[in-house]
Amino acid sequence: MKIYDVVWGNLEIKDKEAIKIIKHPAFKRLKNIYISAYGYLFELKRNSTRYEHCIGVYLLLKHFTAPKKEQIAGLIHDVSHTALSHVSTYAFQGKYTGTEFHELQQHKFIEESGLAELLKTMGYESKEVLHDKAFTLLENDLPDICADRLDYALRDGIHLQILSRQQVNKIIEGIVVKNGEFVFNNIESAFIYSFNFYLLNLLHYGSPAEAHFNNDFGNLVKYAMEKGVLEEKDWYTDDKYLITKLKKSKNKDIKAWLKKYNNKLVIYEDIQTPTIVFQKKIRIVNPKVLVINNETDKEELKRLTEVSDTYKQITEEYIKNHTKHELSVRVEYKN
Repeated sequence: MKIYDVVWGNLEIKDKEAIKIIKHPAFKRLKNIYISAYGYLFELKRNSTRYEHCIGVYLLLKHFTAPKKEQIAGLIHDVSHTALSHVSTYAFQGKYTGTEFHELQQHKFIEESGLAELLKTMGYESKEVLHDKAFTLLENDLPDICADRLDYALRDGIHLQILSRQQVNKIIEGIVVKNGEFVFNNIESAFIYSFNFYLLNLLHYGSPAEAHFNNDFGNLVKYAMEKGVLEEKDWYTDDKYLITKLKKSKNKDIKAWLKKYNNKLVIYEDIQTPTIVFQKKIRIVNPKVLVINNETDKEELKRLTEVSDTYKQITEEYIKNHTKHELSVRVEYKN
């Protein structure tokens, strides 16, 4: 199966099991589900899909010779994701709490879509491969790095022109597996990746525009659910279907709501006169780096902030400016 991937370039997937999963309707659905609903609708450069991301995670795990079961777990880790990605969390506020809606529905979706049956023919129990916390290369917690976090940050870094092809290659070449986790073998690769992640969080993931959109559009789809315009089953279609259904709605409030998203909308951070204040997640990576201890002449693992004064200063300044974990946002419309 020949593909082009923005991170890996032109390549051929030869694993027959992976190909069968990729060609399954449940997986192909991800072609029209974007990692960022905001990025898909307004930030046209940021157009990575969950289809591409899942394959990218699989390729990363395969490249570093992760166990086959972990490779398959990486390939399907987002297969149950809802349309509009994390906006569904807002749509189901009050009904589901604590865990993302798509995570609660994983097993149900896998079973009803027929993907569980396919996995079983390959010798995999769906409950095992969906337990991503059991796979330390696939998933772990910040500030460490993992296949999931590596892939989407590299993918978005390229799309948003933060990273060059050569920088992506440098990052991948600088990654090694140590004690069952991804670490870097040099400071430069670790810094390039981590600074890219910092910029993505500052300018995109945690930006005023994205915070406003996720909240406001989340309220819109929640309203559409309450009015019966959208149904719970619609979340297991895709972004294009769901957006089209909203646009074709005869509900006047929904039509007026959608018209608010235009080029007259201005959104920026303003701590003095905010329109709304959002809770802000502090998302910083601080990966482990293999360095030589000058006294013992042996390798040891250090956090990037311990070996890079520049990155330490960047992260400390960022945390200092967001001690309240708040993002004050001003929303205006130009005349």
